Amino acid sequence: MTGGAGPYAPLLLMWLAMTGVMMAPVVLPWLRALSRLADAGALSSVGPFAGGYAVAWAAFSAALAGFHLSLSRMNIPVPFGLEAPALSAAALWLAGGFQFTRLKEACLSHCRSPAGYLLTHWRSGLAGHARLGFGHGLHCVGCCWALMALALVAGMIDLVWMGLLMAVMVAETTLPFGPRLRKPVGAALLAAGAIVLIAAS
Repeated sequence: MTGGAGPYAPLLLMWLAMTGVMMAPVVLPWLRALSRLADAGALSSVGPFAGGYAVAWAAFSAALAGFHLSLSRMNIPVPFGLEAPALSAAALWLAGGFQFTRLKEACLSHCRSPAGYLLTHWRSGLAGHARLGFGHGLHCVGCCWALMALALVAGMIDLVWMGLLMAVMVAETTLPFGPRLRKPVGAALLAAGAIVLIAAS
């Protein structure tokens, strides 16, 4: 990501690509669970579900691309980095603080229970599967939005940073010890925000 008041479409494409790459391993267990529960053919169910899920994240990407463009038009450097330490610290603190909220806990609990959600909210047909995917996508956005928005701090092209964020999201949502990571990750992000301000002073 770069500063400058570039057009909206390229920024949207970048955010869509980033969210697609980073959320693919997170949604994979859901697609597997759906294919096991589907009445007829995995593809006929997985496609609409994945489409509904993608719509939820596309809406998030559209909002962040607009925010990104607004920052650029105000000559605010994106990614923030140490050029805008106050904004970097604020973003890290926001993401860190969100890790301790009940909303994060509830959305994370949902994201770790594909079979339970699919069984209790099952809807037949292509439209029903798309609605299932969209509903799950909203929960997934609720769980991961703050971590995803940290791309504004380090930039989408920083593969180490984005890989670390993806690893955290995958671990939280899929690994047995995932729920126990929520608060340590939050504490680490809060500490990182303080370190950024100290380093910039």
